[in-house]
Amino acid sequence: MKALIVFAHPNPNSYNAAVLETVKKALEQQKVSYEIKDLYRMNWNPLLSTEDLQKIYQGQVPADIAGEQEAVRQADTLVFIYPIWWFEQPAILKGWIDRVLSHGFAYRQTEQGMVEGLLKGKSAIVITTSGADEENMRKNGILDAINTCMVNGTLKFCGFEKVDYKNLFAVPAVSDDRRKQMLQEVSKMVADHIAMKMADRV
Repeated sequence: MKALIVFAHPNPNSYNAAVLETVKKALEQQKVSYEIKDLYRMNWNPLLSTEDLQKIYQGQVPADIAGEQEAVRQADTLVFIYPIWWFEQPAILKGWIDRVLSHGFAYRQTEQGMVEGLLKGKSAIVITTSGADEENMRKNGILDAINTCMVNGTLKFCGFEKVDYKNLFAVPAVSDDRRKQMLQEVSKMVADHIAMKMADRV
């Protein structure tokens, strides 16, 4: 079994980086191999250009996109780790999704005009961090909106069958003990997800 970790935070000393290390250890404990796509270190180009679109629809996928798509193709599970900025993903991650999860690779339109997800059989874990606490994230429907857009509007739209989502709230404000506890929750979440994924394959 193989996982693909898509990481989107520019600071290597951030709490998101601690989440990444926790995810890596949890996967290693489950004997799951993994590849990391650190989008900032890769200097990933997030701009979906007119030329990109033309080549994708002509079946001539640009090399940088094709490489990412091959990594997705080889993975059983994708793990996304990123902060919530202005109640959305960092632009670099949105650009990865725009360019990599493209028509003809991640989804297609049927002759009846319906959308069919092409990444069936894959699962995903989405881990986000926020400065806002849970009450403020929930009271205006913001957390539900983030969940709906990423889980249903992106991943399940593309055929992912199981998606687990967790936000780590109020990271700058909580105690060190709480931050450590949240990392333990992440570790358990990953272990539970992988165990269920493996059970489904038996």
